Amino acid sequence: TQEVCSFTSLQGLTDKGPYDLIFSNFAGLNCTDQLSTVLQSFPPLLKKGGMVTLVVLPRFCLWEFLLLFRGQFRTAFRRFTGKKGARSHIEGEYFTCWYYNPSFITRHLQKDFELLGMEGLCTLVPPSYITNFAEKYPRIYRFLRKKEDQWKSYRPWRTIGDYYIISLRKK
Repeated sequence: TQEVCSFTSLQGLTDKGPYDLIFSNFAGLNCTDQLSTVLQSFPPLLKKGGMVTLVVLPRFCLWEFLLLFRGQFRTAFRRFTGKKGARSHIEGEYFTCWYYNPSFITRHLQKDFELLGMEGLCTLVPPSYITNFAEKYPRIYRFLRKKEDQWKSYRPWRTIGDYYIISLRKK
């Protein structure tokens, strides 16, 4: 089936499942300040043993913070905006973005879900908005990519990248 609705209105789906998987990519869930409401709608939509996999922007990104040393203060501190969110834009479209640590998600889902795993993305490898890094520094880039592949599931690397991927299974 296919339905168009806001992820803050999942309880209003015509086809209520139960489903095998809920998946959100490209930090779409960072576009709401109502993530707790979204997460509360997951349990009734999933079968027992069903999975949730989310790709989310955390409150701290090492690469963004390091931009402080290049004088890019606004970018370096934008994830620390708290409840009011941060003004963001992609391809000329402006919107508000909120940042969520993995603990926020696990805290809201712990009653009905078990954590399967988590890994960081762009923890050691620079995010795409740090342009031409791979071209300018190919040896360093290859080294960082190798280390990120090795360490992406371990602390602190899994929570300080540009994104993290978190997967949980319904009990």
